[in-house]
Amino acid sequence: MLDNKYFLMVSFDINQESEKLDWAFLDAQHEPLEKAKGVETGLFVFEAGETMRLNVVANSYQEELVGVHIIDCHLMNRPIMYSRRVTPQMAGEYPFPSPFFDPAQPLNGQGATASFGHGEAHGGPMKMVWDSDLELIYRNKGRWQMSFIMTVAIERANGLEYRVFSFDPEAHVGSGGTPDSPWHRKAGDGNGGTAK
Repeated sequence: MLDNKYFLMVSFDINQESEKLDWAFLDAQHEPLEKAKGVETGLFVFEAGETMRLNVVANSYQEELVGVHIIDCHLMNRPIMYSRRVTPQMAGEYPFPSPFFDPAQPLNGQGATASFGHGEAHGGPMKMVWDSDLELIYRNKGRWQMSFIMTVAIERANGLEYRVFSFDPEAHVGSGGTPDSPWHRKAGDGNGGTAK
């Protein structure tokens, strides 16, 4: 269903001094997601089976864009130990390596890091966009700190300029379910999805 699709949008200006990306989680209509309330206050909450794709936006407010090439981009996840407050019977244990990790295929090369590939952004003189073909599926319950790093090549009059942009660990992902909820992770099972 369309409503089960989400986007991680990262954006930058080709002339910005810092390496920090602006980022947001968007829904299927590209509207910003609201953070959760209650136990999951301040987090973005996803459920098992929902998907996420990457959307990269390059802006330029001082000069016309000529070309922007995404060389590589990686989403990194760090599992956060289950707490006594939310999941007392699992306190001290860790969730799977990432919310997207498939325990049925543990050796498929996609653990704590998801690589979105490379490509060329398209658009006009002020804004260019690249969408990754990779679609990640939220599979597991838990919380993860998420960070992102990306290498780009920017076409300039005197050649290519290489930049690295990132955002620091700021996201937590899991189902947000209580231990009695249908998204509670059992041994050998992975359900759910939350991000801060």
